[in-house]
Amino acid sequence: MRIGILGPLEVHGADGSPIAVGGGGPRALLVRLALASGRVVGTAALCADLWPDEQPSDPTAALQSLVARLRRALDADTGVGRAAVESRPTGYRLALPADAVDAWEFERLVAEARAVEPARAAVLLRDALALWRGDPPSSRLVELRTSALEDLADTGVDGLVPELTELCAAHPLRERAHARLMRALCAEGRHADALRAFDRVRRALADELGADPGPELRDAQRVALRAEAAPARGNVPARWTTFVGRDADLALVLDRLRDTRLVTLTGPGGVGKTRLAVEVAARSGGEAWVVELGAVTDPERVAPTVLAQLGRAGVGVLPGLVDAVDRLVEVVADRPLLLVLDNCEHLVDAVAALVGALLARSVVRVLATSREPLGLTGEALHPVSTLDSDAQVALFADRAAAVRPGFTVTPDVERVCRELDGLPLAIELAAARLRSMTPGQLAARIGDRFRLLDRGERTAAARHRTLRAVVDWSWDLLDDAERLLLARLSVFVGGATADAVRRVCGEDDPLDLLSALVDKSLVVVSEHGDEVRYGLLATVREYAAGKLVESVGTRHAAYYVELAESADPLVRGHDQARWIALLDRERGNLDAALDHVLAVGQGDLALRMFAARLWTWFVLGARREAAERAAAVRAIAPPGSSDAHALCRLACGVPEVVTVVHPAVFAAWTISSWIPDDPITQVTALADRFAGHPDPWMDAFGHLLHGIVAAEMTPGGTPSAERHLLDALKGFDVAGDRWGRTFACYELSVVLDNRGDAAGAVTALDDARASSAVLGGDDALLGPVMLLTTSARMRARAGRWDEADAEVERAAEVAEKADATALARVLQARGEVARRRGDWVAAERSLAEAGRLVRGADSRPTPHFVALLDTTTAVVLGELGRLEEARALHRSALEGSAAILDGPVRAGVLENAARWCLDRGFPESAAVALGAAFGLRGITDTLDPDVLALRDRCVAALGEEGYRTALARGRSEPRAALPF
Repeated sequence: MRIGILGPLEVHGADGSPIAVGGGGPRALLVRLALASGRVVGTAALCADLWPDEQPSDPTAALQSLVARLRRALDADTGVGRAAVESRPTGYRLALPADAVDAWEFERLVAEARAVEPARAAVLLRDALALWRGDPPSSRLVELRTSALEDLADTGVDGLVPELTELCAAHPLRERAHARLMRALCAEGRHADALRAFDRVRRALADELGADPGPELRDAQRVALRAEAAPARGNVPARWTTFVGRDADLALVLDRLRDTRLVTLTGPGGVGKTRLAVEVAARSGGEAWVVELGAVTDPERVAPTVLAQLGRAGVGVLPGLVDAVDRLVEVVADRPLLLVLDNCEHLVDAVAALVGALLARSVVRVLATSREPLGLTGEALHPVSTLDSDAQVALFADRAAAVRPGFTVTPDVERVCRELDGLPLAIELAAARLRSMTPGQLAARIGDRFRLLDRGERTAAARHRTLRAVVDWSWDLLDDAERLLLARLSVFVGGATADAVRRVCGEDDPLDLLSALVDKSLVVVSEHGDEVRYGLLATVREYAAGKLVESVGTRHAAYYVELAESADPLVRGHDQARWIALLDRERGNLDAALDHVLAVGQGDLALRMFAARLWTWFVLGARREAAERAAAVRAIAPPGSSDAHALCRLACGVPEVVTVVHPAVFAAWTISSWIPDDPITQVTALADRFAGHPDPWMDAFGHLLHGIVAAEMTPGGTPSAERHLLDALKGFDVAGDRWGRTFACYELSVVLDNRGDAAGAVTALDDARASSAVLGGDDALLGPVMLLTTSARMRARAGRWDEADAEVERAAEVAEKADATALARVLQARGEVARRRGDWVAAERSLAEAGRLVRGADSRPTPHFVALLDTTTAVVLGELGRLEEARALHRSALEGSAAILDGPVRAGVLENAARWCLDRGFPESAAVALGAAFGLRGITDTLDPDVLALRDRCVAALGEEGYRTALARGRSEPRAALPF
């Protein structure tokens, strides 16, 4: 729901449709409650405000009637009337989110703006003022809007003269508003108008209050008088496009120019250095000159070009001075102007000499743009980076709207922006192509960016008309050694360390050349702890690859195969997190190396790379990728019997190689599509080969496999599972492997849950998730949906309802991007949580929707999940009195679970069936079902309060002896006939 009171009252539902609140009384009540910002308004205060002149005979009853009418109006459209208008012992309040009422949002934005830097404050205040639609029913809000507009003027934004003029007309004696109007007029060069505004407010103060202007107005008058006497000059070009995504840069550069006299904007071509420099000049508040040096080719012409630019604008050149630098110093010596020197990279030495002289002999401030620094002492560098994802899309949308009316952002647009590295020039060139292409066509062609973006603005400098021209300009400024290294760097994907550059590119000491390319804004540096990486933007990489006349792919592949093999054992040790992070940073290079050896048919290297990366793929949840790579590697691998051959064949589903003892064997088996005829025997045999190994990790892994078999595949395996899993935990802790600890803790949570120890299960599961966090979070465990829904069910069994609800909602957010089965799992978990809470109607609604999804899914969910869904739904239907429907689902769950190996799931199905038996008068069958369930769980009794309640009902019906007899029968005959 959305309520607007900053103007005529408006109420809209969650879908944006208007809600009619009829009658003056309910509308007045809603406005009064909205003005309280979510606080309780007392009954007496409400009555006094609603009936200020003459109150009804029974004000409290009349107020209650208005509340009921208002709730009905809101309920008719939203169903939340009673929840929204909340009764309290002393009155009423609006119980709505902070952003549900425009006035609340307005106050929040204004308060937040007063605590942040000016650039951010300007954005917040504009957002706040945009909420205003007319006169609100509160003088306090009117005053807050007035001060917000004054605050906005204080941020330095331009274009506020109309708003401030209107404000001053409404408040002719408000000195703060008039001072800001005068400053805004001066910023536009209207100094005479500023002085006239001062005179008006001076006379009004004298006539109305007999007072003189205060200090703030006097200061504004002095600024206007000085400017009128010596008007600022400059040649800052008018801007005809919006300034997008650089507010933080703008504020920072303006601040730095106040503290230092030389700031250089650096960055790659097309990143927006010139546009930022012009905006800084326009906002500097004083005299500013922009000199374009891109067309200057002779270093001797730098100073004369600057001098001529100032001279053409009317600055006199003194006679008798021969040297252009001397003349320029004489012209600007005592003028505190800002000199913008644009595009200096091809004239760095000459520009540095000129700037050094100006800084030493005048008071000029200099803002330079260059793809490399000037290298002067005291130079403050401001690297202009590519735009972040939000700003990229905002820039594209702004420019696209100019050429394609009605344009809206699509996923194709977001992809184009990502592919273009967030380079503003490239994004603007791409947006211009929408004159003749759709976003989908543009995205399909973005792989050939240089051909696609081959036309630009006709008035732009030649080096900025196409994307290729932008990079050509930088390439032409390199020497031969720099060009050779840049071309070779194109083989790296995602950057590289200096050692990798040395080994792959054949440079004994590449740091000097790398530093030169960094200075020229062609190589990007990133730091990760002690590691420094050197990378290329995708645009530069594609260009440089086109200049590569030799193949360095084999050297690149050899280096990264060695890196993967060196890292493989370390990802299972105490430095696991660091090595996994390193391999994640190198994923692009590792993939490129494997792609290369596959393409050229180097089967031995491909096998080595696959075997070395297999465990990391498995740990990070990239199992589909591992399976696809296994098939590709096996297709070109030479015959052999090495561990790498065996792992590759096993990952492809070849069963005869399960005898290999290698840390990654379980990973290979897991990612394959092969399911053995007797998995318990196969996994147990594999576990036996690992358990007892002298290596702590190998031994722990063997115990983990034994624990999995006992916990999930072996009826009655709970005691054995717990012993093996505790041994596995000890071993993995010794080895330092967080992955092993993650899975051991997870399986232990299954064992504890199997015993009915819900609190212990939740603790073990949380321990697993904490360990998993260093490996990339829930994806490294079960996959986020499975993990979150399991957690929700366990927390519900432990009575931790809020936590269970939160886990379900998190799972729902993830499932929105997955398939129907994932969403069905979320709905089943939501139904289970509602069932445990006793909300049978809500539980049935969620479970019914899950059933519809399962029946309509493209791929059939696992028998485990179908059985779980059927048995949970059956319990809920039984509680709702739909016993025959429940019976059919109990039968389906029993039949579906009979063939699965998961003992705890089968036991849960039987326990739920026991509930139905008791409800229908079959206590002996219920006890038999419980006996079978206990046998599957490997326990003699349980801690689960629901199952304990079933046991007590059986004992009450059969007596202790009868119950024990039936229980024993269920243990010995787990498939004994039940009334289904």
